[in-house]
Amino acid sequence: MKNIFFKSRILFLLISLLLISACTNDINEVQNLNYGTAIGVDYKDNKYHIYIQMLSLTSIAKTEEGTNAPPQVYISETIGETFIDAFFKAYRTSQERIIWAHVTAIVLSESALKKGIENIYDGLTRYYEFRPTPWVFGTLEPVDDILSTNGFFNQSSLETILHSPESSYKQGSWIRPLKLNKFARELLEPVQTTYIPTLTINKEQWKKNKNAEPKLEINGSFFLKNKKFIDFFELNEIKGIRWIASETERTAILVPSKENPEFLAVFEEQYIKIIPIKVNGRYKYDVVFYANGYISNRLKNNVLHIRHMQNFVKDSIIIQIKDLYHMGVEKNIDFLNLEHQLYLKHHTDWKQMAAKNEPFFEEDSINDFKAYISLEHSGSFKKRKIEIHD
Repeated sequence: MKNIFFKSRILFLLISLLLISACTNDINEVQNLNYGTAIGVDYKDNKYHIYIQMLSLTSIAKTEEGTNAPPQVYISETIGETFIDAFFKAYRTSQERIIWAHVTAIVLSESALKKGIENIYDGLTRYYEFRPTPWVFGTLEPVDDILSTNGFFNQSSLETILHSPESSYKQGSWIRPLKLNKFARELLEPVQTTYIPTLTINKEQWKKNKNAEPKLEINGSFFLKNKKFIDFFELNEIKGIRWIASETERTAILVPSKENPEFLAVFEEQYIKIIPIKVNGRYKYDVVFYANGYISNRLKNNVLHIRHMQNFVKDSIIIQIKDLYHMGVEKNIDFLNLEHQLYLKHHTDWKQMAAKNEPFFEEDSINDFKAYISLEHSGSFKKRKIEIHD
């Protein structure tokens, strides 16, 4: 009886060993797999050009250990009649399986957006490995140049605003970063104007040992509405966009102007409310802005009272929002999403206006601009009220 029991245990152990060895034959070493980290899309010569950025885990690990070796970044380019056709061609030379779960950025050229975003979005989201949360950017630069630009100290592009835009945005909020799922939600929402940040390569600001060191920079935005591309605007043209973005975390303004600055005001809390109202049978809008901030740097001693400083700031912010609005009227772009507010809050009236092809915003469609500004403290002395002396 003991011999039978002993033999059965030996047999069980042998079978277990065979199963373990059989399983391990199908397991690839983690460092040998291909990890896609970013995807770029361009459209030229009536064909899709797909760029895939890959970084090795070994390269990332060496970067974290502080080695001086530059990170290994591979960029693939494939061309096809359709987006998915060009995409699948990358598998022909991939050598190992490409893992898509680590893609954290998508870069779209202007021509790709003009061609249409639907088939790109559909091709990306149908495959189960893709997550719906990569950051979405546009660019006027060659897409492969954007994907090839690295960070500081031989860090890979994973340590740049391409893959981690939120960290720098928390310090200085200009153009909000946007993830794919939110971009799709805004793009598919009827009559909503949405926008994505555009990337360029700044070759002048940074130097390494007195040699130019190219770095990524957000230089403006692509705007879209009803799934159609509208236009590109540079950062300086749309300075007011940060005041109407709910994502804004920290932003500053030179008051009263960049040309004649008195002081720098920094804001970390803000909120904007747009209220459609009927005036003499027409819809107009009240734009109400609230913000709490502090004086970061006082350049002159001309302003003697905190109330005057708050009024200076209020006027400067209203001017930037008005400039954005008036440019929108001129170019027929609803930067403030006034029509969307009407669509949400007075849908029946919106339908009637749309059926009659009536304009939803004109030069005089703003009934009132209001701003409520509170300057609570000064710089690092956050618990001390500002005291202005002669």
